[in-house]
Amino acid sequence: MIREDTLPASHLRASAPAVIRVFLLLPVVLLTGCGALPFYTQGVAGQMEIIRKSRPNAEIIADESTPETLRKRLLLTAELCDFASRQLALPGDSSYGKYADLGRRHVVFVLYAAPEFSLEPKSWRYPVVGKMNYRGHFKENDAKAYAEKLEAEGYETYLGGTDAYSTLGFFHDPVLNTFAEYPEIDFAELIFHELTHRRVFRKGETTFNESLANAVAGEGVRQWLISTGRRADLADYEERLIRRRDFYREIDTTRRELTELYASDLPAEEMRRGKRAILAELKSRARTLQRRWGGKQLEAWIRLDLTNAHLLPLITYNSEIDSFRKLLDESGGDYGIFFRKVEEMKTPHSAN
Repeated sequence: MIREDTLPASHLRASAPAVIRVFLLLPVVLLTGCGALPFYTQGVAGQMEIIRKSRPNAEIIADESTPETLRKRLLLTAELCDFASRQLALPGDSSYGKYADLGRRHVVFVLYAAPEFSLEPKSWRYPVVGKMNYRGHFKENDAKAYAEKLEAEGYETYLGGTDAYSTLGFFHDPVLNTFAEYPEIDFAELIFHELTHRRVFRKGETTFNESLANAVAGEGVRQWLISTGRRADLADYEERLIRRRDFYREIDTTRRELTELYASDLPAEEMRRGKRAILAELKSRARTLQRRWGGKQLEAWIRLDLTNAHLLPLITYNSEIDSFRKLLDESGGDYGIFFRKVEEMKTPHSAN
């Protein structure tokens, strides 16, 4: 089991919203099944805490005791939401009008799990949103206990602290202290990512939803930087996007190699050796990227004892991005047309 701060995303600020700001809808009204009751109860309590602690941004901005950094961030929030509404066809006027300080580093702890010889994520089915490839807990100890239970059943797990999620319009999501201090561009990415979930959500299609949100967030930040004339920041950001794509290509190569291995009829011990070799080679290629980029941006991730579960968030958030970028190009950069085409798209695994 690992924590999110060992993922490359936390060291490559470019990838932070892409990998660890996981969208999560916690059902707050449909409590079904005695076994599920404690899970849904903690979800209700966590969401109600956010609502209870939320205050209007205008009130916080006007408060003389508000730190100037927070005041500027809330003003930036209004700017970003306005841009999202005008230029990206996103519902920027329906979220982030309030701020909540939860007094902790993460809002939710999200768990991924996979079998030893499969990259097929364990999924959970929820009311309203259908099947999803991760499970969220507001309390870290609850998440750890559940991860340990899955590990005892033979699953490999990844547990990460998450700083934001979308309620898909069930509530007016506030700015949280957990992400309010992000660097400005990372903050913009997160806002655009979560607003995308509010605009389009396909029930039971985790990879579709997350890849779409990442594609829109990346292109949205580019457009925002262009509109504000920040050429140096734009150049840096485009380099960041290139690095992400380079890193994900290595992940995708590993995904294909492991999928082929797991489909073989090799004995378990031989398959384990093959798996270790493939993951070791992924680390080697990651070190090559790190040397090319300079710095130590992937160092903590490279030091991990990698498992299938470590790869799941990266696959979930990136595997369909290119198709959405292509669709946006085909839409002439018009986000209204783009989203209409997205809503008409068919996916092979739509769940009801």
